[in-house]
Order: sequence, then C-alpha cells, then structure tokens
Amino acid sequence: MGNPFKAMIMGYFLPLLAASIVIFIPDYDSNALVWTIAIFVILLTMPILLSFRFPTNREKAYKLTLTYQLYAFTFFFAFPLLRVLQDHIVIQLLLIGVFVGMYFVARIDQRSEIPVVYPDSDKVKWIAYPFYTIPFVLAILGVGGNISAIRILFDYFGTTTMMPYFSTIIYLFSCWLMFLFSSLAYKSHVKEGYLEK
Repeated sequence: MGNPFKAMIMGYFLPLLAASIVIFIPDYDSNALVWTIAIFVILLTMPILLSFRFPTNREKAYKLTLTYQLYAFTFFFAFPLLRVLQDHIVIQLLLIGVFVGMYFVARIDQRSEIPVVYPDSDKVKWIAYPFYTIPFVLAILGVGGNISAIRILFDYFGTTTMMPYFSTIIYLFSCWLMFLFSSLAYKSHVKEGYLEK
C-alpha cells in the first residue's frame, strides 16, 4: 500500500471533494456546513485517537482512518437528498438508516460462501451482475452528468420535480459506494487480516 501516513493525508481530499460538490445542493445551508465541519473534525482527530488505541501500530491507525475517510466520502453524497427532505425527519432518519445498513449488509454478504464483491472463488452470485450495472444505470438516469441536459430538464420540469429526482440518484450511488467500500474493507481488514500484517 506504500506509506500509510501519506495515503491517509491524501485521503482527506476525497471527503473534501465530495463536500465541495454537494454543499450547495440544493441551496447553501449553514446547518449542512456545520455537519460537514463536524465530520472533518472527527476525521482529523481520528488518527490521533486511534494512535492512542493502537500505540504500537500507528500504521493500523492510519489505515483505519483512511477507511473512515472513504465512508465520509460516500456519506456526503447522501446530503442533497437529506436536505431536500429537511422537513420530513422520519424519512431522513429512514434514509440514514438505509445508508448505514449498507455497511452491515456488506459485512453479512462477505461472510457468505460467495460474496458479491470480489468472491474468493471463480463462482459469481447472480446478484453480482445487477450490482455492478447499478452505476451505469444511475449514470444514464442522471443523463451522464451533462450540465446542459440537466439545466434543460430543470427548466422544463421545474426545480421541485428535478431536485428530488437527481438527489435520489446521487443518494442511491452513495449507498452503492458504501456497500462496495464496506465489502472491500471487510475483505481486506478481516478476512485477509491486512491490518494485522
């Protein structure tokens, strides 16, 4: 993996990139900025706290921090839909529950005989095929991120229709990423014992 400390430092750019993309979607919100800063403060203190937790293995602390940076990166993509539905606290909590649930579903899947993400054998689950097509389907539904096409859709259908639509696409992509990253982390950290090496 190279130098874990350098990888961890570079890893801070991932959630920063995601936050800078979604902070203004749908509109600037000071509450969202507070949540963003709080998450970054946690990420910044994490390697220090984990170094105390693993005093003889700082590389482990750096690798775990990098994993949580990836989780934060995916969580920021859930922000737009949460903000669109800011008046519906029950739905927001449900969406957060589904997002966090991807973490546990991925771990359960990795404990199965043939996991969806990087199975240990040549066998492939049938669900793996639709799983890997999800980003392409979402890209098509999101008109490939074409700014001109998105602007035309917003002008034609209106913001009240298109903002929830595109926010939902981004949210579904964040859930997909969460499942993928959680699967990779479990496979590497637990099944292959990467953190112990």
